[in-house]
Amino acid sequence: MPQPHAGRRTLRLACRVEFAGCPAISGNTRDLSPVDISLQSAALLTPGPRRPRPGDRGVLTLTIRGPGLPNALLKIPCRVAFVNGNILNLQITTAGLDTRQQETFDLLFQR
Repeated sequence: MPQPHAGRRTLRLACRVEFAGCPAISGNTRDLSPVDISLQSAALLTPGPRRPRPGDRGVLTLTIRGPGLPNALLKIPCRVAFVNGNILNLQITTAGLDTRQQETFDLLFQR
């Protein structure tokens, strides 16, 4: 299991993750850091054609809203680190975000 990061925050944001060959998974973040995000979704408990597996690559969409935050949808490339019941841990790469998107993402750790 990944070690906690100094920048880790407990934060609840609506999110959606999509992987090839799997139905999209909607849920809420539990906690996040600049390099990984843990999300919770009841969809992970529902039988379906295929659950995500460690190593699967996809795109995570974070819905950013709240006091002092701009309304934004951030699409971030990700890779499944592990799945445990209704919890999905994703490694993320924010390198593809433009300057405005990166600033929005960084605001999550300044609150």
